[in-house]
Amino acid sequence: ATANRQAHDAWEEVGEAERLIQVEQTRREEEDAAKALAERQARAIIEADELRQQGNEAYRQGNSEHAETYYKRAIDELESCGIVLEEPSHLTLRTNRAAALMALGHTRDAFSECELVLEINPYNIRALSRAANCCIKLGDLVAAKKYVDEIGLSPDATDEDINAASEQNQKILVASVERDRLVGNESYRRGDYSDALHWYDAALNAAADAVETDALKSVKVGLHTNRAAAYLMEGNPLPAAEDCCAALRLDSTHTKAQVRLARCLLQLGDFSEARQEASDVIARNSAELQSKNEARNVLKDVDALEGTMKTVGDELQRIQMTLQTGDSGDDYDASSVAVSMLDELETVMVIAPQVPDLITLKAEALRLAGKAEQALSLVTGKKAINSRRRFIEVRLQFDLGNVSACVEAGEHVRELLQIVPEFKLTLKAAMESKVTEDDENIKELASLPDPEGLLILLEKASKINTCKDNGREAFVQGKHSDAAKLYGEALVMSAGAPMLEGLFLSNICACEQAMSKYADALSSAGTAVAIAPTFVKAHSRLATLYTELGMLTEAEAAYRRMLEMPLESHEEVQASTNLASVSARAKNNRPVDWYKLLGIKPSASATDIKKAYRQLALVHHPDKAGRGGVSAAVAKARAEMSSILFKHVGEAQRVLTNPAERSKWETARARADHQDSYSSRAHTTARSDSGFYADPFGDRYGRYSADFYDEYEDFDDGGYYGI
Repeated sequence: ATANRQAHDAWEEVGEAERLIQVEQTRREEEDAAKALAERQARAIIEADELRQQGNEAYRQGNSEHAETYYKRAIDELESCGIVLEEPSHLTLRTNRAAALMALGHTRDAFSECELVLEINPYNIRALSRAANCCIKLGDLVAAKKYVDEIGLSPDATDEDINAASEQNQKILVASVERDRLVGNESYRRGDYSDALHWYDAALNAAADAVETDALKSVKVGLHTNRAAAYLMEGNPLPAAEDCCAALRLDSTHTKAQVRLARCLLQLGDFSEARQEASDVIARNSAELQSKNEARNVLKDVDALEGTMKTVGDELQRIQMTLQTGDSGDDYDASSVAVSMLDELETVMVIAPQVPDLITLKAEALRLAGKAEQALSLVTGKKAINSRRRFIEVRLQFDLGNVSACVEAGEHVRELLQIVPEFKLTLKAAMESKVTEDDENIKELASLPDPEGLLILLEKASKINTCKDNGREAFVQGKHSDAAKLYGEALVMSAGAPMLEGLFLSNICACEQAMSKYADALSSAGTAVAIAPTFVKAHSRLATLYTELGMLTEAEAAYRRMLEMPLESHEEVQASTNLASVSARAKNNRPVDWYKLLGIKPSASATDIKKAYRQLALVHHPDKAGRGGVSAAVAKARAEMSSILFKHVGEAQRVLTNPAERSKWETARARADHQDSYSSRAHTTARSDSGFYADPFGDRYGRYSADFYDEYEDFDDGGYYGI
């Protein structure tokens, strides 16, 4: 046992000795390897430095390809020895190689080298600078700006580095200008002028931050000129003119900008200045042939526009005077002449669609052609640059029944109109250009269509407006008879203005209905609809009266006509609801309410009935339609309505004075009342949750009457045409 233990211990000692020998051998091998690696790395560092120097020399001599090869070999030599390139000298190899790669046009490889350096040292000035240059060449100007900004934040940056970064920033700005300019040009070529304006704006904003050089100034001139072209294509001559002026301030010899300015001035209606700029281009020896040809085209367009404006203006003035004096023959068609003038205007407005004077003439021609709404849209809310536009606005507001707006617009030319009496006395002298104290004003009046007539119209509008306001006040106070009288006076003064006539007939209708004069109210409402067929409130009141009088077939037709008109959403909903209700009641064969039509009580005697009949028959006889001094159009429309009413009141007298017929009529009314009541309960049950139809026929006329008076709340809104 002892011998075995001794043998085992000896064996373990041998094993330990062998392990120690192996450890020592490994240590010596590692030391030898480390020594060999150190020697190799030392040689590699020396070799890399020599390669760096060779690369620097090659780069200085302009041999970027050899320089890049030397730098690459140096980097590979170091990395092959396991050296991590993190020392400043090592990082310099990468930034130098990046410079060589950039010179060779290998921008992305150069950028990759800069990124490797910045991973080790984010504030390495050379890496930041060269990375910025790479981004500029690659078109990533946002990244370039970021790298340049980092230079300013670097703790190692010197004044020289800061100055160099500032120069790089200028390069970035210039590159931004060029990039945005090219993108803008491409957008312009494909017809996307809005996008072109966006990029030209960006380019000019970048140029504003850059240090101006001769080259940049030339670019800015082109940018302003190009942006002016885009503005013109967008129909904005004013900013286009401002851009042309900016270009000419930078380079007064830039004929493209000057001829484009002439085009802008033409579109703005400044013909004398447009002619001057175009003539200057033609007279300039250094001007390009294309610019001279364009300048000649501008002069031709100026002549065409001025000629058309003179011809059309004179003709429209002649139409207005002819209509005012009534000297036209039976075959004279003012509307047709106005339409022909519109055609002439449309031809030249293709050249310059935004010339204010042309727009004014177009509005005037549209008015004389019977298109007042369209004409008013051209001048309403626009700055009135001359008295002629104010004149046409005054007339349009009156034509469309907006007397308050008419009077307000007239205030702007009242001072000029105050010299109309003097104008009449001195017109001959003014036309001969004899100097007087108010020579300019008189000449202006001489160029305007019928200033005397406009003065009369404004005085009339003021009186009408007063009657309208006083009538509304009287109605609110319950003085319905006084209100009707005031509206009647306004109606007479509104002769020849259908919308105003329709408005006041509708207001008279409201007064008559409030006084339970249903026949009179029906006559006024029907006449209003005939005179002003687009006046929705007149249609609504007529439908309401028909409903109250039990003329449900006529009420249905009236509501259907309303729904064919352009309505506000709430008006359409109300008209549709009323139509559905009236249509349901019409199925019950309700007879006309002759009591209401004649304005008598159910207990009226035969004598009372005959008396009421005679009074209404006398008032509504067709021969009496022209009473009160109304216009011929109102008299004609009233005569047609009177013919219908005359028959109705005759039928009412016949039925109510015949006991048998009256009893039969009363029975039919009672049956219809019962059926309405049954329908009311059915609708109430079906709609009890919403409450919308709650007791719709319990008070047969309450809802319609309420609608009627709700409409009256704003009956004096000026009679907005078509609403």
